[in-house]
Order: sequence, then C-alpha cells, then structure tokens
Amino acid sequence: MATHELLLEDGTLEFESDGEWVRSDLPEPDPAWRGTDSNGHEHYAAQADGGPVTYPTLLQVAGEPYWCVDCQDEHVDTWFECPLCGEKVMPGTRPASPKWISTGARYYWNGEPISDERANEIIAEQRRIELEARCLTSRPKIGSRVGLAADDGATSVTVVPTAEDTPQDQVTVMHDGTGHMETLPLGDLVRMR
Repeated sequence: MATHELLLEDGTLEFESDGEWVRSDLPEPDPAWRGTDSNGHEHYAAQADGGPVTYPTLLQVAGEPYWCVDCQDEHVDTWFECPLCGEKVMPGTRPASPKWISTGARYYWNGEPISDERANEIIAEQRRIELEARCLTSRPKIGSRVGLAADDGATSVTVVPTAEDTPQDQVTVMHDGTGHMETLPLGDLVRMR
C-alpha cells in the first residue's frame, strides 16, 4: 500500500492506494530497436513521451480475415513490411516491464474518509488556485517565455512586441515551431513554473 499526503492551505488530503506489480511473460516492443532488412533498408522504432512504440519506416499490413475453430472467432493477422521492397520485418522486443495495477484507493480530508468525487473536487480546486496565482497581471518583457493558461502552462510561447494601440491588458505572443503570432488577454497567460 502506498500513502501520499497533499498539504493544502485549508487542510490535508491523504490518499492510500492498494495494488500490485504485475509482470507479463509476453515480450513488449523495444523502443530502442534498430535494424536493417536484407536489402539494406534501415528501420527503427520510435516512442514519444511514453506513448506507444511506432515504426516510422515500416508499413503495417493486414492479411485476409479467417475463422479460428479453437476460439470460434474471426481473426486478421498483421505484420510489418518495408514500404520500399515489401520484405517482412520483425521489429525487436524486450522482456515486459512490470506494471503497477491499482486495486483501489481511499481518500481522507483532515483524517476523515471522503469519496473519490470529493477528492477530485479538492484537487481540481487546488489546481485552479495554483493556476490563478500564476496568471499575469502586467505585460511581461519582450522575449519572455510564458505559458498558455488553457493547458495549465504546458504550451510555452514567446512575448513579442505588441502594437502601440493595443490595450495594456493584452500581449502579443509567438508560438514555437509555427511562428504564428496572436494577441491575447493577460488572463490567458501564466508565468512558467
């Protein structure tokens, strides 16, 4: 059992979670896999931000559906092929990582049991308070990095010169990667953590 405590201004939220580590005997895709098919075409696995493993250099192909007499269900086999030469490629795997499987959680507010819904309300309110405290109240300096309040500051933008006739409660920002510029109310922007 794991116990965590969140000290807030008006009380303490505690939560206990039960669960167990589960390991599978089945292998999982190896995100570090790299290989070359017999025609010399290089292939690799990719994984972004803990998401699923993908194979940008391979094409997933599906066979014809067939009826399985063992499980009395229809199946379709899939495999990967090189899109350049059509050779079947078997991406690398690794032993499965253990995964934590939660079997339940209990929440307490100042030592008293509360429902999951009430705990989520308290957490959401705390996030709202923290985000509000980070909201900008005056125009930041040109070149400053700020976050968008709509996604809790996860997306950062750069402050650029704002037109002289723009109200003081608005600021012009440029989005990373796209160069897209827009003028937003100060309340839509937050200080970076």
